[in-house]
Amino acid sequence: MTESEYERYSTLAELAELYYLKGMQQAEIAQKMNISRSLVSRMISEAQQKGIVSISVNHFFRRSEELEKRIKKQWGVEAAVLCLPPRLNADERKRQLGRFAADLIYDVLSAGSIAGFTFGTSLKETVESLLMKPPKNIIAVQLTGSLGASEAAFDSHELVHKLSLSWNCSSVFLHAPLIVNSEEIRRQLYKSRSNRLNAETCRKLDTVVVGMSSFDSRNSSALYTGGHVSAGDMSDMRKAGIIGDLGSFSLDKNGNLVEVDSLTRMMALSDTEWKNIDNRMGIAFGNNKIDIIRASLKGGWLTNFVTDESSAERILN
Repeated sequence: MTESEYERYSTLAELAELYYLKGMQQAEIAQKMNISRSLVSRMISEAQQKGIVSISVNHFFRRSEELEKRIKKQWGVEAAVLCLPPRLNADERKRQLGRFAADLIYDVLSAGSIAGFTFGTSLKETVESLLMKPPKNIIAVQLTGSLGASEAAFDSHELVHKLSLSWNCSSVFLHAPLIVNSEEIRRQLYKSRSNRLNAETCRKLDTVVVGMSSFDSRNSSALYTGGHVSAGDMSDMRKAGIIGDLGSFSLDKNGNLVEVDSLTRMMALSDTEWKNIDNRMGIAFGNNKIDIIRASLKGGWLTNFVTDESSAERILN
């Protein structure tokens, strides 16, 4: 955090304390801080947006123990299956699932945990909920290179940046795009001082949180929408048997890693490094994710899995 960012956050926190904790009116705050009332209002909103202020609503979640037991019996994974009202649309379901997953992540994290995050819209919703209740002494790690400006809202770098500011915790970034032009460039980037720190920290990870993408259509894959692979690449990957990706890992229907050229140029953990991590939590739901969810479970990529009731029923059938 730069000096100017620190000063801004401190000012916003001071103003928010006057408004929310001391109960001062906006006009009183404006007079005390020698600013306009309209600026006070804007700064209150900014404090919320930056995660300095969190307004918490206690949600009550209903779980399906039967489906959780069936998933554990079949794949040996600790599953958390959320029962949601059928009236909710996809965005609302994703938001609720993110809140649910955040509670489970809090249960896994402990003081000193090193937690890594990939990318995806489900992870974005999870991180938004994680901002509300900072744990202590956590290191947040960017696990994959950046998707690019078009996908910035749910990019691994952006998610870790948000967490580091809200949690006031240490963060370790990976300064590179998701896919580079050659294996040699990948090796050189990992040799840079900042990225060496990322690689060293990743070897100490105890928790990772990952989303999933389907290859059933171009717009389902962040690799395509972020401009990292072409339509031709997507076609070749499907012909090679790839049905989707778990973070940076492209899998076939049986959960096997499919070696394609782009994987050797990807700025991300290796499969061996991934499977050495104690807590590997996947978050996904929806009809278009069933195949990649099932593949991730079959291949032993996850230790913990979060989904909704209808998706759980489909992956078991």
